[in-house]
Amino acid sequence: MAEEKTESLGGGVFAILSEIHTFGTDAFLLYDFAGVKHREAACDLCSGCGIIPLLMLRDKQNKPVTAVEIQKDACDLMKKAVEAGGLDGRLNIVNKDLKQIRDEFDAGSFDLLTVNPPYFPVGSGYDCEDEPHRLIRSEVGCTLEDIVRQAAWLLRSGGRMCMCHRPERLADIICSMRENKIEPKRLRFVAKNERSAPWLVLIEGKKDAKPSLTTEKTLYMNDKTELERIYGGYAN
Repeated sequence: MAEEKTESLGGGVFAILSEIHTFGTDAFLLYDFAGVKHREAACDLCSGCGIIPLLMLRDKQNKPVTAVEIQKDACDLMKKAVEAGGLDGRLNIVNKDLKQIRDEFDAGSFDLLTVNPPYFPVGSGYDCEDEPHRLIRSEVGCTLEDIVRQAAWLLRSGGRMCMCHRPERLADIICSMRENKIEPKRLRFVAKNERSAPWLVLIEGKKDAKPSLTTEKTLYMNDKTELERIYGGYAN
C-alpha cells in the first residue's frame, strides 16, 4: 500500500496525498485565478487528489463542488479528505473518464469549470513508464480537445472555464475553445522572475461570449506579496 500524507490547507480542511497524487504551485495559481463565487456551481476536471475543490470548500463555497477524476486511487484520497475535514455532502466525487461525463450530467449543469490537465501530447518525449504518472502528465487518457469539448457541454451559457497550461500550447487552447463556443476572455502568464520566459499560462473562457481578450499583469514567482495573498494561511 502506497504511503499517504495529510496536508493541512487551513480552515480545518485537509488534502490526503500519495507519492503519485500530489499537487504543485500551478493548482494554487489556477484556484486563485478562477476566483470562484459562492453562488457558482463549480466542477473540477482531472481533479487528482482534489486540491482545487478542497480549496473551494475551505473558503466557504456555499454550493457543493464536483470533482471528476479517472483514477480510483485518487478518488479514494479525496474521500479520505472529505472524512478528515468533515465535508460530507459538500464534495461530489465522480470516478469516471471525462469523455463519458455526459452520462453523468445534463448539459449546462455548471457555472464554473476548472481544470489542471495533462500538459504533454503523446509522443512529445514526456511520457512516463508507469500508467498512473502517464495519465497525469500526458494526453494518453484525454486530449486538450476532449477536455474543452466536454467543458462546453457541462457549462451553461455565460459559464466560465478556467485552465492552467504550458505557454507553448496557448494557440491550441484558444483554437479549441473557439471551436467549442468558449470565447477566451482573460489571460495571465506566470514567470519565475522579470528576466525569465513564462512557464505557465492561466486562461479563462466564457461560453457563448463575444470576442474580447484581456491580458493581465504577469505574475512573477519572486513577488512575495502576491504569493502570500494567493497561498493565504497555507503559505505559513
